[in-house]
Amino acid sequence: MNTIKELRKTTGMSQSKFALYLGIPVANIQHWEQGKTTPPDYVTSLISRVMKSDGYIEEELTTAQIDMLRQTQATLALENLSVGNMAMNAMGKMIKGKISREEYQRMLKENYKANGKH
Repeated sequence: MNTIKELRKTTGMSQSKFALYLGIPVANIQHWEQGKTTPPDYVTSLISRVMKSDGYIEEELTTAQIDMLRQTQATLALENLSVGNMAMNAMGKMIKGKISREEYQRMLKENYKANGKH
């Protein structure tokens, strides 16, 4: 789970098409999505600005949103938690600005409890 992958998934594009769309090497997309490297915040912001302009997302990611997504990813990794489709879909909604971070966290907690995990 990472910001670049979530942004790409909102477009429905493959890594190759997404790289072509952005005019960057596909290896960069692959490395960012695999966690081998992390794009600078300004790159993620520029990507979100282009995607907003083209209608893929409703609002650009702010530096705070980028930090929040990275913190969420780090917390899940530290706690060795995996998330399912519901959480990934909710993450997409959060990125698109359709739900708040608090709503996302509430959904995760409710789903976690509903599945008998404490």
